[in-house]
Amino acid sequence: MTDEQASSTAGSPTFEDLAKVATTADLARCLQRLHRAKGQPSLRELENWGLGHGRPLRKSTLSDALTGKQRPSQQLMLNFLHALEVRDEQAVAPWLEALERTPTATSRPRSYAERDLGSVPAHRFFVEFDNVDEISRLIKNSKEQVWLLGTTLSMHVPYLEEPLRRAISEGRNVRIMLIRPGGAAMQMSVLRAGPDGLGMQEQEERLSTSLAILRRLATLGTRLEVRLIDYLAPYTLYGYDPGLEEGMIEMRLGSFHGQHHLRPTFRIERMRDPAWFEYFYEQFVSMWTVAEPYDLEVEGSALRARAQ
Repeated sequence: MTDEQASSTAGSPTFEDLAKVATTADLARCLQRLHRAKGQPSLRELENWGLGHGRPLRKSTLSDALTGKQRPSQQLMLNFLHALEVRDEQAVAPWLEALERTPTATSRPRSYAERDLGSVPAHRFFVEFDNVDEISRLIKNSKEQVWLLGTTLSMHVPYLEEPLRRAISEGRNVRIMLIRPGGAAMQMSVLRAGPDGLGMQEQEERLSTSLAILRRLATLGTRLEVRLIDYLAPYTLYGYDPGLEEGMIEMRLGSFHGQHHLRPTFRIERMRDPAWFEYFYEQFVSMWTVAEPYDLEVEGSALRARAQ
């Protein structure tokens, strides 16, 4: 390689370099150069940065963009640039122009009218129950990360204490998000449960029980993070290695005055359902960003007093 060739590939891409981008491979090479020029943080570090800043940078999606396997979305591009401190509007514009010149994959149809699949019965993608034994197995078999999102998860956290303990002890990151006590989300949860469901006091007691178990698990190290949010999500979510190629997310839809155990449950996989997987991944990150970090050393009574 000549000195001129070496200088053309060293450092961050110039405006001239970006102006020559015409393919996904060209763009990937520029992204790689920027990544190296900014110290080459690991994909895991970038994903964690994204979780902390509300800018999703899922590990496998970012890997696809850097290797040229897949054209990045505009949002992923902006998040990546922001993480690497390319934030000035004039500096960002050439990157977006380069992205616009790269060919886009044909989008999959989004409406029923555009699909040529015929009638699909709901039982093909919904089940009525979530299997706690299966959740336990998936937590134990996870490689890097576990996500749990729910109201109080009082029917799950006690049973899952041992697999969660194992995951944390073996160095996997566990992120759990529950609703905040004494807020609008708790009131909405009581309304959703109906007159035969749990009242405010009972739900807060169950939340306290879950948090007490999580405080015990926190003694194992720093791999467990818990946040509380004053928002009642329309589903319970379980994520297993969401940043990896083989990532999986399972969701149970909420019910209104219905039978709690008969809630439609479905699973999406990153390799099989990439667009919808990305959607729910970003939804979790958005909620996680605005949720309040829970100090696992604070007693539940002190937390409730602060919320009042």
